[in-house]
Amino acid sequence: MLGISALALYHLGVTFLTNSPANTVSAKFATPISKWVYPWFEQNWRLFAPNPMSQNFTIETRAATDCYRSVTPWYNLSQMDYDAISHNPFPGHTEQNELRRAWTDGYSATHDQSDVGDSGRSEMMRQYLVNIALERVRPLSGKDGVPANAIADIEFRVSTSDIPPPDAPEQMKQALQPAVHIIPWRQISADTVSYGCPNGSVAP
Repeated sequence: MLGISALALYHLGVTFLTNSPANTVSAKFATPISKWVYPWFEQNWRLFAPNPMSQNFTIETRAATDCYRSVTPWYNLSQMDYDAISHNPFPGHTEQNELRRAWTDGYSATHDQSDVGDSGRSEMMRQYLVNIALERVRPLSGKDGVPANAIADIEFRVSTSDIPPPDAPEQMKQALQPAVHIIPWRQISADTVSYGCPNGSVAP
């Protein structure tokens, strides 16, 4: 019992130091704190400076066979998360954060508006987003004419809309139109960086 209590106190102390403003103690013990907190106990906020999301993201994807001989419809990856969270009193970290952070903290943080990587981590973040999408799409694509093992290319469509303040007039809320960003077709392999099809065919 004493050991459990000591472990609980240690965990609370380390968690507090992780979320509190930078200080002498957290700087001195940064390495053991990181080893304890990440990746299982990470908190994506700060105790005295919360930073809530100001935008909504809807991330969709579609997949195709080699040279787009067959193309799936768009799959709404964000809606899959919303469905998993809705009415779930204990939603998992994956459903709440994996896809969103792969986009906000991963892909968009390492690519410019033309989808050109501007960081040494760019290709890794692109492949991370692709892997998340493939994990969700492969069980569904077969019925849409693209067997899971035949997926060769993938495309993303991301709609971003600002969240209006709660006291905003209804007209203002209705006037906010989402900005749509298309990440062009790209081969799914991390070893092959290629846009389009060698024979010049274009996806429908």
